[in-house]
Amino acid sequence: MKDYVKSRKHEWEQACFIPELTDAAGLTRVVRRFVELQEEFLAGGIVLRAFETFAKPESVAAEMRVWWLDGEPRLLTPHPDSPSERMLLPGLDHIRPAVQRLGCRFVTTDLALRSDGVWRVVEVGDGQVSDLHQSSSRGELAALLVGP
Repeated sequence: MKDYVKSRKHEWEQACFIPELTDAAGLTRVVRRFVELQEEFLAGGIVLRAFETFAKPESVAAEMRVWWLDGEPRLLTPHPDSPSERMLLPGLDHIRPAVQRLGCRFVTTDLALRSDGVWRVVEVGDGQVSDLHQSSSRGELAALLVGP
């Protein structure tokens, strides 16, 4: 569960994960706690997504951030929360048309590898909260933003 902008993944049990949607009391408890923690930063409404199991390989990042400029992927980095700087690289051809339809000059997408080997877009943003992985070059990002 999340709002239109943010999840409470760091409060997983109390304000993010709903194990059983038919448990009305459990659903209500998690939603109330989420709203309480978000306070005045609650954006839009509540979004429920089906739970998916993601891969957790030990030696490579299975979650990555793609930095798009003018509808083209220009920089791929490990997700900032990833302990590894080595990445598995997804194909982006199926994502490109959706990013282009957004009509935004600059977009970031976070992708995570599901346990079945499929890459899932888990977050789309305009870069305002898109940190770089510690191994990523700030200069490379700056060049992307001010380049031709």
